[in-house]
Amino acid sequence: MESNSKPTAYKRFLYTSIACAFISLSGIAIAEIENNGSVSDELNAEPPENPESLIPIALTNLKPPLPNLDSIIKDRSWAIKLGKAFFWDQQTGSDGQACASCHFKAGADNRFTNSLSPGLTRVSSSGDPNPDLDFGGSVSQDSPAATAGVTASGNIARSNITLTPEDFPFHQLQDPSDRNSAVLYSTNDTSSSPGTFDGSFGTTIPRDLDEYCGDPSGDIFKTLSHYPARKVEPRNTPSVINAAYNFRNFWDGRGNNVFNGVDPFGLRNKDARIVVLSGRTPQLAELDLRNASLASQAVGPTLSDFEMSCAGRTFADVGRRMMSLRPLASQDVASDDSHLGGLVHPSGQGLTISYARMIRMAFQPQYWAGRGTYRIDTNSSEPSLVADASGHTQAELNFSMFWGIAIMLYEAELLSDQTPFDQYRGCKSPHCSPEIPADDNALSQLQKDGLKVFVDKGKCINCHKGPEFSSAATHLQAEEEEEGLVERMVMADNRVALYDNGFYNIGVKPTKEDLGVGAKDPWGNPLSFTRQFKQILLGQNVPDPFQVDPCTFEELAVNVLPCDKDQQLDELKSRVLSNKENDAVDGAFKTSILRNVALTAPYFHNGGYATLEQVVEFYNRGGNHSGSDTDNSTGFGPNKANLDPDIRALDLTEYEQQALVAFMKSLTDERVRCDQAPFDHPSLTFHAGHYDADSDGDGRADDKWVTYEAVGASGLPSDKCWKNSGDLFDQGGPL
Repeated sequence: MESNSKPTAYKRFLYTSIACAFISLSGIAIAEIENNGSVSDELNAEPPENPESLIPIALTNLKPPLPNLDSIIKDRSWAIKLGKAFFWDQQTGSDGQACASCHFKAGADNRFTNSLSPGLTRVSSSGDPNPDLDFGGSVSQDSPAATAGVTASGNIARSNITLTPEDFPFHQLQDPSDRNSAVLYSTNDTSSSPGTFDGSFGTTIPRDLDEYCGDPSGDIFKTLSHYPARKVEPRNTPSVINAAYNFRNFWDGRGNNVFNGVDPFGLRNKDARIVVLSGRTPQLAELDLRNASLASQAVGPTLSDFEMSCAGRTFADVGRRMMSLRPLASQDVASDDSHLGGLVHPSGQGLTISYARMIRMAFQPQYWAGRGTYRIDTNSSEPSLVADASGHTQAELNFSMFWGIAIMLYEAELLSDQTPFDQYRGCKSPHCSPEIPADDNALSQLQKDGLKVFVDKGKCINCHKGPEFSSAATHLQAEEEEEGLVERMVMADNRVALYDNGFYNIGVKPTKEDLGVGAKDPWGNPLSFTRQFKQILLGQNVPDPFQVDPCTFEELAVNVLPCDKDQQLDELKSRVLSNKENDAVDGAFKTSILRNVALTAPYFHNGGYATLEQVVEFYNRGGNHSGSDTDNSTGFGPNKANLDPDIRALDLTEYEQQALVAFMKSLTDERVRCDQAPFDHPSLTFHAGHYDADSDGDGRADDKWVTYEAVGASGLPSDKCWKNSGDLFDQGGPL
């Protein structure tokens, strides 16, 4: 949050590598309404000071920061082609899963059949995992009317059901404008993407290209007749479009800014190694790529036994399978595909070239040219490379690095900077040459009034700031680089607390249902920069490389100007030692980038809201947290509340709410809506629920499949484009 009282001379102490962060929301098409006069009258009563200065500039031509890859990449264009093939290829995952299987519509997922997951992220009062394995309503003191085991519409809550509009939102009140009114229904279930079955990985022959997964148990995810069903992820799927502006990825920020070549955790994984040739000798090396959270994110789902993999599969196993395969072999590719068009097989399916060849074209030979087979032994204090006749080649061992970097470069092409809002703002030098004049007619009057609500009465701009519309994303203009990774401000309960900038607890669900950035990594380290900063103050080592300048805090520890950094740090250390320095990170999640908000329903980290009207209604009442701002469901551990201070009742009129939704519609890029380049794609056959049967006797419920046809650079026909509705149940589109 920003404060007008902050000394303008203070500049943020920049993180060693500036980068950014992402998430997804969506928007809705709203018709302009009559107002018996000027539609702006009720908005102009109390205009903000200098409202023009609060409006973000256009994103046009503002490129995201990426690492220097000259020593790794031989040909960037080939790496982008490789990344697109990786992303869309259903051969890469177990059970026919590709990255795109959960990111096919505007980079997100619009399915609502077999999309329900129980409260798997719930924790105990001590923060230990305490998953809720049952579907349906949560009966509690706050929601005594809720019914366990059913959805809000009264249907049995279980796997493989089709959700209805009546099932949303997941927290329903007698008076939707009053967060403290009687709770009619509430659940800790999540609406998200179906992934793989829960079998364990195995192959019958060491170098067999066919992948075998053991029989799934179907303990939680099963059809009505108890046939094992595909698991559903525990958090809603965010869009990969504009993901290149992320500083950290995933809702909880675990997709590290530093890519280690192996997994999402950056320098936290002390055993992460790649294999590099020194002359002709392969040696282990550590990879430390800054501004590469896209790559860190990309390698996570591939081995997740919820998303793309049978349990126990390794990236070397993926590499062994993929290296000799023809990319996209069973999927159609348009002849005018903006990246792959020149490589399409004569059959129209897949490419003419192997993955091994694409890797050799894209990456420097020291990462793939080694001979022999090896394994990486991590059982000693320092990892070692051991020759092993049944091991993996250098290229197979480095497949995670190829995967992460190639997908990062492909996703860095997916920038939606051509929206009506960008046209409205225009683009000035040095970002555009020649300059693009602002077009006042690019927004309707209703949308302009919604923009006023956005920057003033609605307080949206406090978190959704900058050209990316997210405080979790890096602002690429020097004048906007005001805030670092850790901030200190007054919270909703009037106490001062440290928090991770761009990560907020807004009261969607009780904090115990999901700690978000307040959780820990697999080695017990806090994901939060805030808690790492407190460890730094105590002289402890932390896994992430970052620095904090306390003189940039909105609330100084010592309220004396000019600010003395050492004095501030000493006071903060004293407060931490005496357990008086609060933090507000539990239940906090990354702020959504609002571009293309109209295309990515459902909303929030739990996917519990089906329309943008429901989202605005949520903010207008001040969230879902029952009780006062000082003692409510956002509390956890010693904190009575972790609530962001801007989550209060807004008292927006009906017109203001409609105007706000209409403004968010202006953040949709027509190229995304119509799958035009660079957002075109190969065909994709994806899961759309199960039949309650196992006709082939494979121990799994039979899949229902839907095919999303290949689209070339020119995009979809106008009558097949997705609707700019912000409504999960009114999407239109090619399916």
